[in-house]
Amino acid sequence: MESQARTIMMFLFCGLLFIGISIPLILGKIPPNHWYGFRTRKTLSNNEIWYKANKYMGKDFVILGCLMVLYNLVLFIFKPTVLSFEPTGNMILLVGGVLVVLVRSLLYLKKL
Repeated sequence: MESQARTIMMFLFCGLLFIGISIPLILGKIPPNHWYGFRTRKTLSNNEIWYKANKYMGKDFVILGCLMVLYNLVLFIFKPTVLSFEPTGNMILLVGGVLVVLVRSLLYLKKL
């Protein structure tokens, strides 16, 4: 049971991290760089595209982070007796969510 609580806390922290990392992108506080943000040739070639694409991606990551936090808070509060689905649910949410954010961001970038 202790390892399940650690796993829940780890994914809860991951969701909070997604939210925290995304806020500066949404607010336009991160200038074009090669380390942090939605980095492609197109975003790095134009400041206006950089800020629009990162704001869009940041909003999606905040939504993903909130879903991860909510999912893990529910697991933590209600402590289902069978938590065998918990790691699988978190991995589906994490990997699937990141893929959805990436695809949506790339499709948005095509429009810019």
